[in-house]
Amino acid sequence: MVLKGILHEDDARRAFDAGVDAVVVSNHGGRQVDRSIAALDALVRVREAVGPEPTVLMDSGVRSGADLFVALALGADACLLGRPHVYGLALDGAAGVSAVIDNVLAELDLTMGLVGAATIADVTRELLVEG
Repeated sequence: MVLKGILHEDDARRAFDAGVDAVVVSNHGGRQVDRSIAALDALVRVREAVGPEPTVLMDSGVRSGADLFVALALGADACLLGRPHVYGLALDGAAGVSAVIDNVLAELDLTMGLVGAATIADVTRELLVEG
């Protein structure tokens, strides 16, 4: 079972204690509560709270390979790709979805190459610069 919509570390701990297999850190695109915590900020807190083992996925704001890179660097095991795949579907059906995924992965590969990360395991927080 995967529980989506986690924004607080206590909720993530409770979810894993209750037996979920994974959590998805998401503020649902920020549409539910104005000025809600940014999902990336929540991701950092959740990962720190639950440690490296439980599966933590990220949703909310992943639109490019660079976005995917940041989420992975901040502790996500993987990311959901929300709106972009819908845009691809609307434009070209299944082929559009495939093209969107291919482009996001190509952008991730390029970003990794530019920072010297050969594998996903090499994508760590140390590669990010706080702004």
